[in-house]
Amino acid sequence: MDGFSRGFTNILSLDLFSTTFDYESDHLLSNHPLVYASRDALVLTENAWDWWWFWGQDEVDDMTNIHTFDISVPGVTTYTGSGRIDGQILNQFSLSEHEGVLRVATTVGQWNRWWMEDPEPMSSSVITLVRGVDPQTDQQILLEYGRIDGIAEGERIWSARFVEDRAYLVTFEQIDPLWTIDLSDPSTPTILGELEVPGVSTYIHPLHDDMLLTIGMGPAGEDGLGLDWSSTRLSTFNISDLTQPAVADTLMLSPVEDPENGRWTWSYSEAMYEHKAFQYWGPKEMLAVPLSTYRYVETYNEDWGYQWHYEYVSKAVIVNVDEATGSMSVHGEVNHSSLLNHEDVNHWWGGDENIRRTIFMGDFIYAFSGAGITVHNLTSMELADVVTFDIEYPAYAYYDY
Repeated sequence: MDGFSRGFTNILSLDLFSTTFDYESDHLLSNHPLVYASRDALVLTENAWDWWWFWGQDEVDDMTNIHTFDISVPGVTTYTGSGRIDGQILNQFSLSEHEGVLRVATTVGQWNRWWMEDPEPMSSSVITLVRGVDPQTDQQILLEYGRIDGIAEGERIWSARFVEDRAYLVTFEQIDPLWTIDLSDPSTPTILGELEVPGVSTYIHPLHDDMLLTIGMGPAGEDGLGLDWSSTRLSTFNISDLTQPAVADTLMLSPVEDPENGRWTWSYSEAMYEHKAFQYWGPKEMLAVPLSTYRYVETYNEDWGYQWHYEYVSKAVIVNVDEATGSMSVHGEVNHSSLLNHEDVNHWWGGDENIRRTIFMGDFIYAFSGAGITVHNLTSMELADVVTFDIEYPAYAYYDY
């Protein structure tokens, strides 16, 4: 299958408990593929065209190559076929394999060709694929089994999730629709419901069959349109009736306790773009979300008078989530800010000091940042232990004053 790839992707299958380093290797002509794996299938996808191929070729459509492998036998990877679909795939959550059927959510259109005066508008599709054989070449291929097109004209997919015979999509242009899709008959995907919600969700986490938990951004204004890119918002959706999904609760998060004196309430959360930073622990119904920002602080010194400086705020907010009702509340926070701000120097930080990952373990939560590791008791939220790192900042990473 042709494409723009100029490198190789290698797949190694090895037994981690073996006393010898034996492995099986497969190779694919592919650059930076998306990777999805179920218990029995490994799926790699890649853009069939790079962006520069479209210069002077505006009629060329976006397409995605898909390659599948059988991994049902431990230590063995078997190539099972390739195919091509229209459009672009957002991430690995836009892919799913269920009972031998591959399901893909994709956005089509010429939305990324900013130089065109009248690009083809966006829309999204859900496509199902099964393995087959090309009668002309006798090669293993992926055959289209079913599809639904024309989802959310003028919008693109911001998040997707497949759960057994269901699919959930969030698309966005000026307002966020949540789509519920029935895949019980994979030859005929069917839209069941649509819910318009201000803002957008960038990651969907299923709590159970009747409830979704998402993270994203809130709306930009009172009209509910546009996006406030500086905000971090959690939402829960009741999907007990797939034909009428409903908002169960929303919770706006801010890393600044006192917005009036802290001045700025904007924040950045890696969890909006990296699912490994979104840590939900079902047994305690708790979610940990990292949040970071700068805070403008005013101080008074008898020798110098009033002075102003920035402090870096690095936290993980712990949220209680009631799985039955979807209601949410802030349980507490883990704060690494004191590990970063020192009296003798103020920094323009480079971002590595964000709390990157958290782990719930028993009655404690562990938080990891570039500044150190902390352990907090989940009941009292008191600090139980801390390990700090010696950080050497390169000259271009901060400014002293």
